[in-house]
Amino acid sequence: MKKEAGNSRSTPSLDGLRALSVLAVILGHTQSALLDRIPFNALFRNASVGVVVFFVISGFLITHLLLKELRREKQIDLKRFYLRRSFRIFPPFYVFLLVIAIFRVLHKIPVGTGAMLVAGTYTWNYVSRSSDVWILGHCWSLALEEQFYLLWPACMAFFGKQKSLWIAGTVILLSPFSRLATYAAFPHLRGNIGMMLHTHLDGIMTGCLLALIVDMDLWPRFRNMALLPVAPVASILFLLFLDPAARSRWAGGYMLPIGVSLENLAIAVLLLYAVFRHQSPLGKFLNLGPLRHLGAISYSLYLWQQLFAGPYTRVFPLNIVFIIACAEASYFLVERPSFQVRDLVQRRFMEPRFVPVV
Repeated sequence: MKKEAGNSRSTPSLDGLRALSVLAVILGHTQSALLDRIPFNALFRNASVGVVVFFVISGFLITHLLLKELRREKQIDLKRFYLRRSFRIFPPFYVFLLVIAIFRVLHKIPVGTGAMLVAGTYTWNYVSRSSDVWILGHCWSLALEEQFYLLWPACMAFFGKQKSLWIAGTVILLSPFSRLATYAAFPHLRGNIGMMLHTHLDGIMTGCLLALIVDMDLWPRFRNMALLPVAPVASILFLLFLDPAARSRWAGGYMLPIGVSLENLAIAVLLLYAVFRHQSPLGKFLNLGPLRHLGAISYSLYLWQQLFAGPYTRVFPLNIVFIIACAEASYFLVERPSFQVRDLVQRRFMEPRFVPVV
């Protein structure tokens, strides 16, 4: 991969894509009569597609960083990977859960101990439904990503990139069948089909496959086609118009067999163009300073938006101000200090070596 696609902060356009994704989630979750009156407001309030964009970016970025380490060190240090991920993911999340627990004790939020336990153990996507407890409903996506982190780096470490390419492709191809089989065989799990690892992993794996294809310079015809200006235009039009219309008309009959897969493909094409055509008008827009900053704090934005959206929506756009304020506080008071502790632990207890920024 080109040297400019080096890490999560230097890879062009990734933060901008994250920012647009989390804004779609926030606006999609916000209950506002003002937003409802805006013509075609559903076009920029598609929370589900926003989450899938996060998934594809995660798979792409993590796989790229693992490939970079594999090229440089000839192996993947799983202990170092999980240390860095732990300091990246856990502190902001458990601080959020602590705040929710305090509100629960003060009887400000009706959330049970069981829901807190399921959220804190990253099992929400199998045990609960997102509609069960709104304030923790977004934990399904966090659980799915955490389960991915447990499996994919080990897969690449043990099997190498060639076999991992085939594994990623196989998971993507089999996912529609897994969704349909789960729907038919396990009616009690139908509400969780869009959340579970075995039915919804293909979004993340699409990003993984894309990173492997780029790194191994495979399918140059696909790459060249995806870098034409018509490719992102077609992807955006599909995601904004065709996909929502098909979802509205056919629901699961569209989403389970082909809808999810088409969304993943469109997002992958958009991501590829945005990263490698970052001098284009789309790339320049995605790399604007404010968007890049929102992308940098997107994890905290995603965590805290649940507290000010849905049934907890404060008057729009005041709720957006509250979300950003909480995210900024989380980023500067929790995330950045945790990075410093992580680096200190690495220097003290691990052999010095090149470590890609995550």
